[in-house]
Amino acid sequence: MIVRCPRCFRADDVGWQRLPDNALLYTCTARHDGGPYTWVASHEAVSGGDLAADGVTDELLTPLLSCVRPGEPFVEYGIVEYRFSRQFRGLFVAHVRERGHVMVAPSRVTASSVRFGVALARLVRAGDLVSRPGPATGAWRYNAAITYWAAAPAAGREMLSWEAFCRSVGRSPEWTEEDRALVA
Repeated sequence: MIVRCPRCFRADDVGWQRLPDNALLYTCTARHDGGPYTWVASHEAVSGGDLAADGVTDELLTPLLSCVRPGEPFVEYGIVEYRFSRQFRGLFVAHVRERGHVMVAPSRVTASSVRFGVALARLVRAGDLVSRPGPATGAWRYNAAITYWAAAPAAGREMLSWEAFCRSVGRSPEWTEEDRALVA
């Protein structure tokens, strides 16, 4: 979704940030009378009801990219989400509270499936990440298969499952009360 400044109709100079009430504050840095122009739009108005629109997933790109580390193996999706939930707690919680998560209530359309997955796919299209399918493990095994992610280039890299990662950090591969409390 391309957001254009309502004053100068440019898109290249428009940046945004999420406000605490889930509205989006836009700023156009192009020359206007009196400097930059700002405006606020509701989340619903920006996404047009599509909760996976680019305007909704833009804020996830840099944080999710930082959760896939250069040189490491392809990591199962659960590892990416775990890192994201710990490193960017507020952002993770905001999206899960808006869209849900299977660890708290069964659903086919959640923050993981709609927003986080869409943002990761955008990073693949941009050439920053590489993805490949693999077996789903631990809490994620309700999926027949799941996506594994690596920083580009990733040719010849092994795969690291959620279960193997959990063993290496001393945690359960199932969702824990601590995981659920994070979004409660």
